[in-house]
Amino acid sequence: MIYTEEYRINSHDCDLNGFARPSAILRYMHETANLQLNEYGPSNDALRADGKAFILSKINLSFYCALKAFDRIRVETWACESRGVSFYRCTRVLKDNDLVAEMVGVFALVDINNKSLCRVSDIKFGFDEESTMLELDLPARFRIPEGVDLALQGEYTVSYSDTDENMHMNNTNYLDLFCNFLPDNKNNRVITAVINYQSEAPIGETVKIYRGEDDDVYYFRTVRHDGAVNSESRIMVDRI
Repeated sequence: MIYTEEYRINSHDCDLNGFARPSAILRYMHETANLQLNEYGPSNDALRADGKAFILSKINLSFYCALKAFDRIRVETWACESRGVSFYRCTRVLKDNDLVAEMVGVFALVDINNKSLCRVSDIKFGFDEESTMLELDLPARFRIPEGVDLALQGEYTVSYSDTDENMHMNNTNYLDLFCNFLPDNKNNRVITAVINYQSEAPIGETVKIYRGEDDDVYYFRTVRHDGAVNSESRIMVDRI
């Protein structure tokens, strides 16, 4: 089933250009997915009580036009056919029936106690899967090209405002982190983003942020203090 919610863009979600931040649009998408789970089950709390949790492993995002404060949007989300330990979810955002943004997300179902992966088929959902998988013009998998030189841009310590109940940086905050280290945000707008989430960044963790560039594509890698790769991203911008 396709689950739908309507929202009005919060003025505090807008950036220095007056456009909704990419991370804000991502939050509306994830909120809609959480509402579907909360209404039809199993909710995130129910999963946690059962010792399980969905951990986001990857997202592909496309942004087709900018949103401004008080714009009214409709967000549609649905679960796609899942395979093994991977749970697939598609989401799209519309304004006046015009497509604004799309996302494909891949989640892993994890046993909280021993960190092992669980089969998604072990979960009984209160809604049916949809057969339609969004076809985004983005790579299904990506690696940072060998020819791209990654240079250290700075460090960031995960704090209270970044975290959720899992006590690590919430997945929606990574887009803010990357955008903080994009050059010339005043004249550029993010149009695509691919993020691979590779290891958690718990509260108090300091990550190093590396960035490389190839034309209008920026590549990011965040690395924890123990040397483990925390995340990698491919972000494309367009001139405003």
